[in-house]
Amino acid sequence: MMDHKRARLAPAALALFMCWGVGRGHAQDTQPPAPDLAATVIARIGMVPARHNVFHESKHIAALTHDLNSSGELIYARPGHVQKITREPRPETLIVQGTTLSLARGQGPARVVDLSHHAQLAALVEAIRAPLDGDITALRHDYTLAAQGDVAHWTLQLTPQPAMARYVRTITIDGQNNAMTVIRVVQANGDTQVMRIDPPV
Repeated sequence: MMDHKRARLAPAALALFMCWGVGRGHAQDTQPPAPDLAATVIARIGMVPARHNVFHESKHIAALTHDLNSSGELIYARPGHVQKITREPRPETLIVQGTTLSLARGQGPARVVDLSHHAQLAALVEAIRAPLDGDITALRHDYTLAAQGDVAHWTLQLTPQPAMARYVRTITIDGQNNAMTVIRVVQANGDTQVMRIDPPV
């Protein structure tokens, strides 16, 4: 059974791994669908070594009467360094480097977890970090992938393996060329999160 710390960190990790866009891409790339479109898209995303974007996120939670909105910055640097810096409505910084995840709210101390000891949290991380790294093998370890569209305008659907299904029902990523533009997460309880990513800062 998951301990209390792990239970508290899982939603925070999920909030990060709603992320990401996006390199500038190649304008009007209209190649026909590749035999394995998902692999082609992931490879193209992984060609961008660093990213810095503004995000706008909306969470719909059934128990609340209104959506929760936030905004901030997303930063990626190869290999495997991801930051989600929330500016509004209150400051929060979530950083992943290697197998370490840290979460700090406001001026409080960061809470740190070793992902190598938390398989479910690690899978949430890889839902976004693996595409950014161009690592489709890591992604397919935890998710079944389906792709629609072509390399210019595509949609990826990530369906979690049974061990992850307690947290997430599906993750859908829309994008253009090597850019993720919208990420939708449907949690196991039906709550949803949508993140829209602006062009690079």
